[in-house]
Amino acid sequence: MLQQVFLALALLGTVEGLGNPLDQFLYKRQAPREPLFVNVPASVDLEWYSCGNGIIESKFECARLSVPLDYKRPENGLRAIVPIVKFPAESNVPYKGSVLYNPGGPGQPGVELIYLDSVFEDIRSEVVGPGWDIIAFDPRGMGYSIPHGSCNITPGTFVPERQNATTLPTMLTGSNTRHRRRAPTFPPNNDEVVFNMLIPDDPPSRKTIAYAEADSWTRACQELVSQYNQAGPHMNTVVMATDMLSIAQALAREKNESDTILNYYGPSYGSLLGQYFATLYPDNVGKFYLDGVVDADTWVTQDNANTTIIHVDKIWSKFFSACYNAGPTKCSMFTGRNSHAVRDRFNAITAKLNATKYELEGIPEAPHLNITSLLWTVKGLAFGGGYGPSFIWPLLSNYLVSLETLLASIGSANRDPEVSRRALSEFQKRAEPAVDLYTKISESFYQVACTDARDLRGVEITDADWKAWKAVSKIIGPYKLADRVRCTKWPIRPSWEWYGPVGGKTRTPILFAGTTLDLITPLINSEKARTLFKGAKMLYVDEIMHTVSGTKNKCAARHVLAYFQNGTLPGHDNRCKGEATIFK
Repeated sequence: MLQQVFLALALLGTVEGLGNPLDQFLYKRQAPREPLFVNVPASVDLEWYSCGNGIIESKFECARLSVPLDYKRPENGLRAIVPIVKFPAESNVPYKGSVLYNPGGPGQPGVELIYLDSVFEDIRSEVVGPGWDIIAFDPRGMGYSIPHGSCNITPGTFVPERQNATTLPTMLTGSNTRHRRRAPTFPPNNDEVVFNMLIPDDPPSRKTIAYAEADSWTRACQELVSQYNQAGPHMNTVVMATDMLSIAQALAREKNESDTILNYYGPSYGSLLGQYFATLYPDNVGKFYLDGVVDADTWVTQDNANTTIIHVDKIWSKFFSACYNAGPTKCSMFTGRNSHAVRDRFNAITAKLNATKYELEGIPEAPHLNITSLLWTVKGLAFGGGYGPSFIWPLLSNYLVSLETLLASIGSANRDPEVSRRALSEFQKRAEPAVDLYTKISESFYQVACTDARDLRGVEITDADWKAWKAVSKIIGPYKLADRVRCTKWPIRPSWEWYGPVGGKTRTPILFAGTTLDLITPLINSEKARTLFKGAKMLYVDEIMHTVSGTKNKCAARHVLAYFQNGTLPGHDNRCKGEATIFK
């Protein structure tokens, strides 16, 4: 569910300075590296080797686990390969075991997080505490897994053994390249207001564009990954949850343990993986921390506006008071005598994002800067800022100021070309497109979401649907409905179909967590999930943030560490006050 925010953050052009918690999602911007698993053979047991060239990766160990491609038909001999990395426990403390980690998405591979070892350090200091091995893996079709599930591999550049299932362990080589895309151009429609914010409406052709993009994408996926021995039919959550069981079983064999227990930390989509596992394999559930919870019932219908984006507009409306309270030295959008003046300044910018009144012409250096693409970017940034206001909103404020300057210089009747060029140069510093990052993230998100969903082929998305989603969020509603549009065109059905329901009695009680204002996994999801699993407990944090872990809240960390260190679950003291300062 994170695909919009990656585009938004990339457009800010200064993501390297963001810091945690989004660091884990930004490693794809770095230069290509030597394959991590070039000297690591696949095996049905865990055999640990040095990762890559052993320099940056020296803190970690790598393995490749061979598992059945299809758990329902393991006798056919086809195998998938799950890449795994381990951040070993400290040697000077009592050993507690292993904790498996999935960073979310869906579509986020886990193994290259070693290039941001602060992610593992943070998990140790703020989630699990000392004594635990921390293990991450690449889910089916992603990262270094085999078969690979990319629908955007340029013909002639991929290694065939990565595309298909294998019957014998093979060495991993090669890399992927993906196409860059440009946002389509068409005139926007009416303006609308929510929380006194002016949010220009999407154009009427938004639905047509969504269907055209879905058709193009599904054709590519059907051609490259739809066969039984390829990734497509096996890129669903029930299979990945069973891969987690295979990892746990391999860990137990490695330690000569007769009992298979999985300890797990799953934020965002990782919480869905955890719910599936806990439902299917309740006797294997150890300590499970599920944070920023995905609603399992509406996930399989993709009719999930009311379990995803209900807080988006409210969250962005809080930007204006935060900016005003921070003052002009910390928030570049500061103006006037109160927060309403900041909001009015934002509205003056969005009012110009109407192609029937304004055109960005006469700028050959920037043909992509049409009104509609700018509107989409502003909406994406307003949405994506909710992933971490304390570090994203200051950058977003700078972006809006540079956009304001650009629009003013170009919209002037007595425009000075040199002034416009300077404004354009400044704007581009803060808005360098990084569509490739967005493509890499969004592709596998849709593959998993649509393969998880019930068969939606032939389901019509009506005008009433577009209006209903827009009513939930004027900022992002129609964009999120486009996710469901893709699923109505998705041709690949899973070999193993499973749609829930989730719930039951687990061997160890689960700890669920959520923030009061989460832009994509609202608190109601965590509260609902807690009632479905017997003995589960809930942790609340009063913050604007996607997942409790993202808040860096010390109160919450104390509760979670107590759970992993000694099994203590929160009691009546399960609510933590906000600690974050926006515009520091």
